[in-house]
Amino acid sequence: MSSSGTAAQHLPRTEARSLSGHEGAVLAVRFNRDGNYCLSCGKDRTLRLWNPHTGAHVKTYKSHAREVRDVHSSSDNAKLVSCGADRQIFYWDVASGRVIRKFRGHNSEVNSVKFNEYNAVVVSAGYDRTVRAFDCRSQSSDPIQTIDTFQDSVMSVNLTKTEIIAGSVDGTVRTFDIRMGRETVDNLGHPVNCITLSNDGNCYLANCLDSTVRLLDKSSGELLQEYKGHACKSFKMDCCLTNDDAFVVGGSEDGYVFFWELVDAPVVARFRAHSSVVTSISYHPTKACMLTSSVDGSIRVWT
Repeated sequence: MSSSGTAAQHLPRTEARSLSGHEGAVLAVRFNRDGNYCLSCGKDRTLRLWNPHTGAHVKTYKSHAREVRDVHSSSDNAKLVSCGADRQIFYWDVASGRVIRKFRGHNSEVNSVKFNEYNAVVVSAGYDRTVRAFDCRSQSSDPIQTIDTFQDSVMSVNLTKTEIIAGSVDGTVRTFDIRMGRETVDNLGHPVNCITLSNDGNCYLANCLDSTVRLLDKSSGELLQEYKGHACKSFKMDCCLTNDDAFVVGGSEDGYVFFWELVDAPVVARFRAHSSVVTSISYHPTKACMLTSSVDGSIRVWT
């Protein structure tokens, strides 16, 4: 058996437990930086903090007026940032559950949000075709920077130390070098609904609405590989890499999760994870453990 075949045997596809509490679709689930906790959000307008390894529900965060689309925890686990259909971005204190600040500026629904590495800046992406950056240390609620070069809704945003990388329904992934003030554009030709960086930072995955996940070289924009077999035509759905960058993981609108071998792109495993669309996948930073969420209202932990 090949080494990738042997490795594929150890991919997480046994359900360890289910995290129950959300009412209606769960739109995102995310491990925190060290993988000890996770955050979820959804149609019920709440954020929830869990210990996925015991199944314990730790806390619920309520302030959004409409569905919550995305959530991210700071690297020190002290703060959260969330965004949603109410156009709001909330900056939270984890322990008290208090909203420290509401960032404003988007004039439509906000799809994606991230902290930078130093937890000092929050970057968001929205239906208003913009990416906006906010200073967590300032008392101001207004953006410190707005990027408005997209032609359609911006669905996903990621950060490196020096760059903002965002994917849009206009079929582009745009990289903004913050220090140089330079923008580079990769035109994928199909609507992009999720982008994820590889763990080594050299590549990125783009989940596109032609039911294809694409792997691109971050510096050159070269298309390295395409991954197919799943259904992704109308929902915002995550894709990611395993923590060793050996396999690509993606959800499907029929409730399946797919694993592809990174280099040659065969489907090495697929299984039914949910009864409806798999909205989100989060892979543990060090262990063979994975979280999935779904329109069916469930969050599942896989080992």
